[in-house]
Amino acid sequence: MNAQRLPTRAWTADESAALDRAPLIRVAGARPDGTLRSFVMIGHVRVGGDELIRSLNGTGGSWFRGATRTGRGEIDVDGRRIEVAFLADTGREDEVDHALRARYGNDSGVRRMTKPAAREATLRVVPLA
Repeated sequence: MNAQRLPTRAWTADESAALDRAPLIRVAGARPDGTLRSFVMIGHVRVGGDELIRSLNGTGGSWFRGATRTGRGEIDVDGRRIEVAFLADTGREDEVDHALRARYGNDSGVRRMTKPAAREATLRVVPLA
């Protein structure tokens, strides 16, 4: 199924609060047969009401390829697993860069996350209905 057509919903207040508290989340893309790939720990930011993630290794990163192959998977926020869709997000790269620096500072990881290759690998994470 195309990720753009998956039924989604808004984040609950509890989910939003948990995401706000968690500096890192675990992300796993779903394979075509529905099984999950390995979870990977990554940073995340909110821009407006949207949760956004990026691949340090750009679109060639293994977790990114896995997440975008089916467009769905799960995130783990402090032990709470949530089924999600992974949707390409473009046009807000500067806002995401700013949010990353505001949340994590300007260390080497953030500098990598704000380079062109990583900026091209920005995904919006949306909970599935």
